Amino acid sequence: MMDREQQLRTEPLRVLITGASSGLGEATARLFAKRGATVSLLGRRPAELQRVAGEIGTCAHIVVADVSDALAVRNAVQSAVHAMGGLDVAVNAAGVAGNIALEDLTEDHWHEVLQTNLSGTFYVAREAALHMRRSGGGSIVNVASDLAAMGVPGLIHYCAAKAGVVGLTRAMAMELAPHVRVNVVCPGPIDTAMQRAELAAAPDPFEARTLKERTVPLNRLADPDEVAAAIYFLAVDGTFATGTSMAFDGGTSAA
Repeated sequence: MMDREQQLRTEPLRVLITGASSGLGEATARLFAKRGATVSLLGRRPAELQRVAGEIGTCAHIVVADVSDALAVRNAVQSAVHAMGGLDVAVNAAGVAGNIALEDLTEDHWHEVLQTNLSGTFYVAREAALHMRRSGGGSIVNVASDLAAMGVPGLIHYCAAKAGVVGLTRAMAMELAPHVRVNVVCPGPIDTAMQRAELAAAPDPFEARTLKERTVPLNRLADPDEVAAAIYFLAVDGTFATGTSMAFDGGTSAA
């Protein structure tokens, strides 16, 4: 009889991905679908989710929810499980950022970033894990950042949230072993639309991008597809990994 890990690698996967309307979440959804998975795309923007689902095809379902709302997440995970007939993998790629100096960092700014990046990750991971544990097993991959291990001016709230995601991952991995694996990938700067918009808002966008690339020892930004491949590895192929924090940052955390 096949164990749960063997089933995950040989049967079509049922995958829930947050932040799936753009950027890393979208790239991850496309990769899983390309490799035969059924995917539930969770996000706040129905039109963008519909666009991604339409381009992926009939194996994609959309679930509209804000990950910062615990009740909405509970309902969304239940909806995804019902649509797909189960849940094997959950990927937490939803997140918000914003460079704000300490003197301008209000309680609202703090709560918005912590509630989405940390609490939202917990809400989805909790609901997914409870279902997976009842059904025999599964795999969860959270997305943190290289800034989880670094201090950057203007990003106090973001650094705190992403460090929390790493701690959350380790603790959940220990509580859910051996049946549910929980891992976290920590990317460096990714060449997403959000990143490009941030650089475009600089007084000199070309200089801003050049400076951003120089912060990475590999002298470039990551392509979303590269990070999606790392997520896929932790979710599916890295069967002996749990509680693992994978630095996938072009060397930023090693500098």
